[in-house]
Amino acid sequence: MRKFMSNFKRAKLTAQERLSFLDYLQNSLNNGFSLNASLEMMPILWPKQRKLLLQINQEIATGTKLSTEMLKIGFPKTVATQVDLAMQQGNLIECLSQLATLNRLKNEQFKKLKTELSYPLVLAVMMIFLLIFMQTFVSNQFKDSGEHTGDIVLLVLLSFSFVFLYYFIRTIKLLQRQDYSSLKLLVKYPFVGPIIQIYVKYILIYDLGLLLASGFSLQKMCIYAMEQTQGSLQEQIGRKVIQHLNEGWSIDEIVKHESFLPNEMLLLLQTGSKKSELSKRFLLLGKTLFTDLTSKIEKLVVNVEPFCFILIGICIIGMYLKLLLPMYSMMQSI
Repeated sequence: MRKFMSNFKRAKLTAQERLSFLDYLQNSLNNGFSLNASLEMMPILWPKQRKLLLQINQEIATGTKLSTEMLKIGFPKTVATQVDLAMQQGNLIECLSQLATLNRLKNEQFKKLKTELSYPLVLAVMMIFLLIFMQTFVSNQFKDSGEHTGDIVLLVLLSFSFVFLYYFIRTIKLLQRQDYSSLKLLVKYPFVGPIIQIYVKYILIYDLGLLLASGFSLQKMCIYAMEQTQGSLQEQIGRKVIQHLNEGWSIDEIVKHESFLPNEMLLLLQTGSKKSELSKRFLLLGKTLFTDLTSKIEKLVVNVEPFCFILIGICIIGMYLKLLLPMYSMMQSI
């Protein structure tokens, strides 16, 4: 049983290991090595994951796609689909470079977030112990006062804190999945919703640019997207668009109906440019969206710590009210 659990754990790479995987492939391909040669070198350069990497090489040698193996070792469906599209269009190096940059940014911001939350977490733990002390020893002294306003205020504040904690954990789990359904939920969340919307726009615009460069028509793009990893953003969008096209919808109606399809897509398509020129514009817009995405992620992380301190401060005020309001009520009755 232990051996089985050990093998199961090794089947997934950590976030840092996935970043190293992308970095290595991008650098190796950029230096002229083929994909197979790059993968064959990985078990030698990465002895800790030698068994897993040998398994990947064996699977790919039998005809399994790289994107399929990436799914098995922990990459999200959307990322695996991007790699598959890039391999088909011959833009794997650029795709790996952008994915590595985005994953590096994500890892750095998660580390920064952990650092910023460490001090508020200590304060929160101290506040919980203080609350237990107040409830056990102090509140019993004022149980006959009949004043429960402070208790109600504190209960509301604590409930709000637990809701925020649940929302935070739920957001992290959905971000790890990154399939169509999880992204659909995240777009509705406050704070992170606008960032996810930009992230989805970047993915779709960039993929459209790659497909246009290969001469794909809109219908061929949708059929091609439907062949990608089931449940991924690209597969679901392609399936919905082809369904609406078969029902006689116009492009304008489809873009307005599907919240994930960016309005910038319509503006670019209406220029009437050739596919090669249109592809360059889509890829340029994708790079602009990527820059905007990195900036907004950094701003969000910076604002998390002040928000936590505000929340803790409000809870401390509630604790003081819980203590002082009964005392004030008893003084009035004297």
